[in-house]
Amino acid sequence: MQRFLRSSWYCTGWSSDISDKPRGIKILDEDIVLFRTSEGKIAALNGRCPHRFAPLSIGCVKGDVIECGYHGLQFDRNGTCTLNPHGEGIVPPRAHTKAFQVEERDGALWIWMGQPGTGDPSDILDLYFTGGKSGWETATGYLKINSDYQLVIDNLLDLTHGTYLHPTTVGVGAEHSTGSAMKYDFKTEGNVVHSNCTFLNSPPTALFQPFYDKERCDIYAFMRWQPAGSLILDISATDVGQPKGTGVMLPSCHLIVPETENSCHYFWAIARNVELGDEAKTRAMKEAVAYAFEVEDEPVIEACQKMMNGEEFFDLEPAILSTDVAGIQARRILSKLIAREAKAHI
Repeated sequence: MQRFLRSSWYCTGWSSDISDKPRGIKILDEDIVLFRTSEGKIAALNGRCPHRFAPLSIGCVKGDVIECGYHGLQFDRNGTCTLNPHGEGIVPPRAHTKAFQVEERDGALWIWMGQPGTGDPSDILDLYFTGGKSGWETATGYLKINSDYQLVIDNLLDLTHGTYLHPTTVGVGAEHSTGSAMKYDFKTEGNVVHSNCTFLNSPPTALFQPFYDKERCDIYAFMRWQPAGSLILDISATDVGQPKGTGVMLPSCHLIVPETENSCHYFWAIARNVELGDEAKTRAMKEAVAYAFEVEDEPVIEACQKMMNGEEFFDLEPAILSTDVAGIQARRILSKLIAREAKAHI
């Protein structure tokens, strides 16, 4: 059974992650090596050398090619072997490897895991606040999570867990986040899911407090997901009664990438539109978010994975709350897209 959606753009890291050395990453159970050419362009190949199957990531970049660190075969960005330094230098017919379609946008690196050349770059999530954009102060991070990536998407599409897991970091108190105290709006647009929470007349969360000095505010937390694992949280704190987008904005992106069936990559970024240039506050902002993800979210998500004992999510007949609707819809959309893709390749 096909487990992942291949016809999708997946984040492979931040632009700053790759300089003069190659970098290996596993995505959808496939080893990939990323490197920059002499012009600074990103290339992505199957990470396994076709000769003796050494990881190409232990090699080095020479101009526009990557050289295997085991026997010195060289490959260009198209996966073609351009040099065999042994014997008469004849390149064997099988000395080639798969190349992937890649894009670099907004300070992030993206790979198309479907048929090369069929990915539409306009489908890549618009990270309007990253990549050194004017008017934003941004911090980026990464976390490896040992769970099915869909459990992480569930977590992000249901922000009510913040009250219980994140009371001292990013969560809103129970008296402002449960029942009628929270306004919730859910909708789908094609294959895009929107999960929007509004907390009226609430104290600012700990994350907002360094940038918002009033005792009460209206908090708008609008989450948007698109297949397979790209999310944007448009969150802001405004003066009570003022419209969304008029106050302090702390947008974030959450780019969830399957590594294997039971592990995933979590690339994230958070930005703010106030107190630009304050490096100390940027570090504190990054540390607070990293703590929420690494210390509060990650252990619980991994524990959920273990408690499932390898069984499928819906086979366990989960209790469904009204605020679960976005996560359930995302799962159904993914299942539909994966089944359609698998059928097309039969």
